[in-house]
Amino acid sequence: MGVTAMKQLQKTMARACLLFGLSISLLAAVYAVGSGEDFELEDSAEAGVALVLFGLAPTALGGWLAWNLRHGDRQSSQSLSLQQEQMFLQLLQNQAGDLTIIQFAAAAQMPIEQAKAFLDQKAQLLNATFGVKDTGAIVYRFPL
Repeated sequence: MGVTAMKQLQKTMARACLLFGLSISLLAAVYAVGSGEDFELEDSAEAGVALVLFGLAPTALGGWLAWNLRHGDRQSSQSLSLQQEQMFLQLLQNQAGDLTIIQFAAAAQMPIEQAKAFLDQKAQLLNATFGVKDTGAIVYRFPL
């Protein structure tokens, strides 16, 4: 099973657990409040067990799954950003500060639009200049 399929399964499980757990919790609370004067100690114990087993446990599991997904996405995003940054710095060294969009896109294995946005951001941050090759390609010239 691929990573994408696992994430999709985890999202589905988180949603199902949260939906089921919150529904049962709400029903148990309504039952406890709505019973009024006829509500006995035995009914209270049953409602409490139902709330804990079928309401709070799935809700907690669903919340943990959702948090785990979000936390994992954030870590993988940070890891990808760090890899892109390292690739960018390595290419700058190898190319003596001159870099084209296609060179960076190919090395970082990303779409050209994303590579252009990345290089534009770095050009502003690092005060890069621009040039044009004989082929017509725009060259980002970063000071080293």
